[in-house]
Amino acid sequence: MLNLFNLLKRPIETETLDAWAKILEDIAKVALLALPVVIFGQNHFLFKLASSFALLLIAYLALIGGKQIRKHKPYLSKED
Repeated sequence: MLNLFNLLKRPIETETLDAWAKILEDIAKVALLALPVVIFGQNHFLFKLASSFALLLIAYLALIGGKQIRKHKPYLSKED
């Protein structure tokens, strides 16, 4: 039963790695879709600037994370 909760124990199934990469790509999409809401909101300019920068950074890091998971999938999914 405790084995079900150990998600990072290798080898990780390729389907799990694909799902994690997809989730990170979806996070990037949501961050990019939130940009117009922040930009056209009624907050101050500095808040809009900081929030836009944070959303772009989150999107960029999420895309890099998804790319790295897909790139290292053979290494992560094989037995030690």
